[in-house]
Amino acid sequence: MQNKGLITAFAIALGLASLYQLSFTWVANSVESDAEAFSAGDAEVKTAYLDSMMSQEVYPGLNFTYAEVKKNEMNLGLDLKGGMNVILEVSVKDVLKGQVANAQDPLFQQTLTNTDVAQREGQNNYLNTFFTEFDALVAETGGGRMLSDASLFGTPEMTEKVGFNASNEAIQAEIRRDVEAAIANVFTVLRARIDQFGTTQPNIQRLEGTGRILVELPGVKDPARVKKLLQSTAELQFWNMYEANEVVPTLFAIDEKLAEVIEAEKPVTADSVSIDLNDLNIDENAEASVAEESSTPDLPEVIIEAEEDSALAEETTDSSAVNSRNTPLLNVLRPAVDFQQNMFLPGPSIGDARISDTAKVNELLSRPEAAIILNTEIRNVKFIWNHNPGGIGGELDRIILFAIKGNNAGIPDLDGGAIVDARPDLDEYNRNIVTMAMNGTGAQKWQRLTAEAAAQTPKRSVAVVLDNYVYSNPQVQNEISGGRTQITGNFTQEEAADLANILRAGKLDAPARIIQADVVGPSLGKEAISDSINSFAIALLLVLVYMYFYYSGAGLVANLALFVNMFLIFGLLASFRAVLTLPGMAGIVLTIGMAVDANVIIFERIREELRMGKGLRAAIVDGYKNSNSAIIDANVTTLIVGIILFAFGTGPIRGFATTLIIGILTSLFSALFISRLVFEGRLDRKKNVSFSTKLTEKWYTKINFDFLRKRKIAYGVSAVVIAVGLFSLFTKGLNLGVDFEGGRSFQVRFDQPVEVSEVATSLSEQFVDEDGNTFTPLVKTLGDANQVIITTNYRIGESGTAVDEDIESKLYAGVKGYFVKDIVQENFFTDDTEEAIGLVGSRVVGPTIADDIKTGAVYSIIFSLIVVFLYILGRFRKWQFSLGAVAALIHDVLFVLGIFSLLDGVLPFQLEVDQAFIAAILTVIGYSLNDTVVVFDRIRENMGSRQANFLDGVNKSLNQTLSRTFNTSLTTFFVLLIIFLFGGEVIRGFMFALLLGVLVGTYSSLFIATPVMFDATKKDKK
Repeated sequence: MQNKGLITAFAIALGLASLYQLSFTWVANSVESDAEAFSAGDAEVKTAYLDSMMSQEVYPGLNFTYAEVKKNEMNLGLDLKGGMNVILEVSVKDVLKGQVANAQDPLFQQTLTNTDVAQREGQNNYLNTFFTEFDALVAETGGGRMLSDASLFGTPEMTEKVGFNASNEAIQAEIRRDVEAAIANVFTVLRARIDQFGTTQPNIQRLEGTGRILVELPGVKDPARVKKLLQSTAELQFWNMYEANEVVPTLFAIDEKLAEVIEAEKPVTADSVSIDLNDLNIDENAEASVAEESSTPDLPEVIIEAEEDSALAEETTDSSAVNSRNTPLLNVLRPAVDFQQNMFLPGPSIGDARISDTAKVNELLSRPEAAIILNTEIRNVKFIWNHNPGGIGGELDRIILFAIKGNNAGIPDLDGGAIVDARPDLDEYNRNIVTMAMNGTGAQKWQRLTAEAAAQTPKRSVAVVLDNYVYSNPQVQNEISGGRTQITGNFTQEEAADLANILRAGKLDAPARIIQADVVGPSLGKEAISDSINSFAIALLLVLVYMYFYYSGAGLVANLALFVNMFLIFGLLASFRAVLTLPGMAGIVLTIGMAVDANVIIFERIREELRMGKGLRAAIVDGYKNSNSAIIDANVTTLIVGIILFAFGTGPIRGFATTLIIGILTSLFSALFISRLVFEGRLDRKKNVSFSTKLTEKWYTKINFDFLRKRKIAYGVSAVVIAVGLFSLFTKGLNLGVDFEGGRSFQVRFDQPVEVSEVATSLSEQFVDEDGNTFTPLVKTLGDANQVIITTNYRIGESGTAVDEDIESKLYAGVKGYFVKDIVQENFFTDDTEEAIGLVGSRVVGPTIADDIKTGAVYSIIFSLIVVFLYILGRFRKWQFSLGAVAALIHDVLFVLGIFSLLDGVLPFQLEVDQAFIAAILTVIGYSLNDTVVVFDRIRENMGSRQANFLDGVNKSLNQTLSRTFNTSLTTFFVLLIIFLFGGEVIRGFMFALLLGVLVGTYSSLFIATPVMFDATKKDKK
């Protein structure tokens, strides 16, 4: 074996890298186990414990904090731990309405109507369709109107940017910029909002080229609140700000008052530290001198003690500990005071708090006692948090609090509607800045605002507030007139671009609408993990036992390679920050079965070499050499399918593709190199390696079945089955899920068995629209009789918070009567009961994205067939091989589709066609190709040895590979069967499709692909 040392070094390095990445998961689980033990089952105590550990070093030797460890641990998908997966789409229609001068203009209104209709029938994006429909209407009416028309987009703001009577192309380019800014702005706002939900490892990403945003929130406890917050519109505002020295003394006064009130409400038993505002000795009349020096007169020792106590209090977030110290506010809010220098910190930061304590700070500052003091000392003050984590000292687990100067109306003097343009730029020192331009009215207000800030000593800052978070707080050096402004700060290039997008899009009313949402309750996630682990363990044990039974000592080497393979798969998933989903777990378990295939091909070839009389070392060398072509071809074709699935799939399906791709690569490495290193090590030590047992030694060696002479029978059987399936497809059709039809699906678990017909009748009485139309839902049992899937298209064309609330209230009203014990609406929707009953999962797919999914599914299958045809043509140099392979694939797809149509409603589980089913179809394509290519490779080899008779040579090749075909198919089939039986109801239909695929794929590689290739070759020769 060449380069043995290099391969060994690479294997060790890869193993160490995987071990390092997986160690973060082990450390995180260890901390969470300690939290579980400490909390004794109390969820709030556990959360407080974990919050307190965020900044603590928990990784011995490497000094990683718990927050850093959590960031690097393996990501579990929402279907394994519960949570929400939401795809939002920015409403371009609303952006256009916000830009047009007269939204009621007949031409504009008709263009919107035509665009809406075209969107339901096509796949183009909304903005392109709008421009196309506008041009068509103008040509049809002959009015000759331009986009720059004063009633359309020829607004003063647009004219200032592109000039008078600008061309349609110039207007379109500017509108596209505004729409892009709106999408970027929504993304920025959502990225800040997800911090409010108290989830670990949240994920938000733009789906490039679609105007859509994906948000994943693991472990979220209130899905309804999350949906409402995600879809609300943000507002951009500008406010003058207070300095720390103007506000912090009032915070001490509030803390003292709250301490008295809380002490009266609940007696304090522990020693406490009392802080008297009078002890501060701050001369409030000497404000000018304080401001100039940014310091206070000598602060008494008690202040330093209070800071020390506050630091000690940061050890816990338990409210009783806060109260016991008698400094309720200062225990959770660290004031902007330098106690060592006896001075207030300069600038607008009035303090900071742990991110987990912000809700407590908000609660304390909104209490009536605090409001009385604030109205006396600093009337109309408004407290707002920074949008980015980072304390006064730079601590990442803390966040800064600001105080802005409000007014009685609570309305800012200046908002985002005044901004004409904003762009990231560089100043003369090559530093990142943002340039901003305002309209005439806005420029006047901005001049007043900046004049007030610049007139004070020290110069004050202006807060740029979006969604009640401070995104920037530049200090105003001089009064700014004319509306053109440079905003400076220590911006990175990305931060400057984000701020420019916020300013530019702040005037646009661009709500994000949920077009797809998946909610998995925590109980369902726990069950999924349990089912996955059980099926994984049983399937792995089954494979290990079979490999040892059939291949003896070599089987043990294959098992070692399999363990290395599993270790590398999980290590690489952690390294790439890939998300492990339930279909992904199925992909890993499927990889167990398919990983055996490479070893089986090698071992069967070695056994052939041994039967030819070669020595053990020579047989192993030749066995590996002669197996390489078949192994690489078989795995490359499957890899191609995995890549296509990754490219066209979304969410969990992409997770399945990721694990499949990684599994194929690690399987190849383990089989070709790890097992061979073990074999050569044993041979170097003069030890024997056995490749069979006495019982299995002669298996499959004396079979000489005439496959080709039976091909017409196989053609007839396949033709009958496919014809029946096609008849069912055209008459009965498929059970299309909400992925392809659009709609809402709810998984509800009751505390008793229910009749689906009764539940459907009850819900149909609720799902009635304003015109009196009744929408009868489809209700099916899922597993046990106490669990159902409810699917409805009631109000499917609508979105928004009000629509969600209407549907959810009607769903609850329709099913609440079927629970033995009364369940309140809050518990029904939060899956927060000990019995894990109520709404345990839901899915929403809008009609637009359903069309996209359907189109993507069709493209992925067609593209797979084309790529496979071309690959096999390139490898085998004969179009007949490509034809045989593609014919077998079409046969397999039609076979599985037909069976799904025929047996839907007959079997005791759902045969729903959704994204997971498409993943199964593509996997079937990959598996069938794997089988077919191995046979074709042996035919090519035998043809190269000048077989006298082509028919006999093909038959011989089929019989020679029969041992590999049956061994791989059996192990894969039984692995899938284990998952089918023990993997849970959610993926049962998915696994049934894969089981069918293994059976039909094995059959087609023997009786369809090779015979079709043979017939085509024979006709070509004639």
